Amino acid sequence: MRKFFATITVISLFIFGTVPAFATSSEAESVPYSYVLMEGKTGTLLYSDNGNAEFPAFHSAKLMTLLLLMEAIGEGRLSFDTVVKASANANSQQGAQIWLNTGEEITIDELVKAITIGNANDAAVAIAEAVSGNTDDFTALMNQRAKELGMLSTTYVGPTGTLDGNVTTACDIATLASELSHYDELIPYFTTWMTTVRDGKTELVSTNRMILSYNGITGMKAYYSEDCQNCLIASAERNGLTMICVILGEPDEYQRFTTAREKMNIGFAAYTLYTPKRTDIYVEPVSVSGGVSLTVNADIGETGSFVVRNSELESVEMKIEYFEEVTAPVEIGDQVGRVVFLVDDEERYTIPIIAIENVDKMNLRSATFKLLRSMLAG
Repeated sequence: MRKFFATITVISLFIFGTVPAFATSSEAESVPYSYVLMEGKTGTLLYSDNGNAEFPAFHSAKLMTLLLLMEAIGEGRLSFDTVVKASANANSQQGAQIWLNTGEEITIDELVKAITIGNANDAAVAIAEAVSGNTDDFTALMNQRAKELGMLSTTYVGPTGTLDGNVTTACDIATLASELSHYDELIPYFTTWMTTVRDGKTELVSTNRMILSYNGITGMKAYYSEDCQNCLIASAERNGLTMICVILGEPDEYQRFTTAREKMNIGFAAYTLYTPKRTDIYVEPVSVSGGVSLTVNADIGETGSFVVRNSELESVEMKIEYFEEVTAPVEIGDQVGRVVFLVDDEERYTIPIIAIENVDKMNLRSATFKLLRSMLAG
């Protein structure tokens, strides 16, 4: 038994750069505590406690590294089978790593395993260089994507997240995790407890205990550092809902998992994903001024979904609003109204009403032609 414990401790030291740790009271007092619960499919913030407090990004930055990789794969620029050659920069990384040698060839598949299961810094750099050619361009892309997602309190200075200056919040991490949760291809990586890479030379063991027992778990990441203490980003799916729980600054290594289970259970029990039915929405032609036609045919856009408490389901109401001043020319896709969903008279969700045909602006020629056609018809 002693030999087994020593083996796990060594794995923790060399794979993750830490041993299972409990913060001292002085450390715990210097780090804030923060947690957020979000519905991932819609990005709806459900609960937050100090969710905008700033923390070092640390290993959470690797989720952005993963997102940019998945987008590159989606664009066809890379695949999980792509073989990349490790650079001297990747080889020079410290802390958690898989000990890539300079010039060593390795697949994207194994690099993804290395950062989803093992938080490996050298693997994160190898991915960044595969996507953008170098880490500087990749870091700029990380920050650009963060702004696009509305992660306004996040700044990245590198793909590993371990350098000084990487800053984020629980709310921003939840937003990032929400975006990443749409990639089902990552679930097998995130939910693997133990595996090996580099032809068995490096063993990886996950620190996310949630994947061993929580019903519906789909990922994502657990880590520890002195600056942000015990942290957890967890995601799970049940009954059409995706719950994402982010906990930062937890002094106790195990309490973060207990808290996440409690918060996610509450979320699954208390909320429902409401999806409007297209058959319930009838859209009339919309009046147009100054056009060759007095109206334009319209339809709704994507219905999407929104989150409501189970106790609010009976209070959901729908109303259809057409814009009062729709002026020609009108092009296909122009918004000409909206469908509004209210809960207890509070606007909760909208679906755009869009034109499905063009209406040209009335001019002298079209007005004359219209007049002649009317006279002939009469």
